[in-house]
Amino acid sequence: MGSIFASTVLAFLAAFALLTSYSAFRAPKLFAEQLGLDVAGADGLNEVRAQYGGFYLVVAAVGALALVGRVLMSSALLVTTVIFGGLILGRIASLVLDGGWSKYRRGMIRALFLIDSLGVIVSGAALSAALA
Repeated sequence: MGSIFASTVLAFLAAFALLTSYSAFRAPKLFAEQLGLDVAGADGLNEVRAQYGGFYLVVAAVGALALVGRVLMSSALLVTTVIFGGLILGRIASLVLDGGWSKYRRGMIRALFLIDSLGVIVSGAALSAALA
């Protein structure tokens, strides 16, 4: 049971990472705008492609390698747990430092609070299952 759960979670998270990567590479300016970022010139486009496109492409690759047995499932799930944990920690700190929900005008940022929270919870549970 733990193995099926862990594999399913990892497959979903790898697909999410691949979609994020694809979106950032395909349309970096639009991707940045949805996050409330103003990208000016090649420098900004490069940063979106590197931080979201390249980073999440490697996360998806690690997940895929684990799903085909080339990387330990627990290692790949540790990667996703650390990533989503760091993201939600940063979002919560930012929420406090920015003065609350009313400061966030974009639906995407609000949605990312939910996505990152679910990501760390589900990834952590799958990691626990994989280690059991």
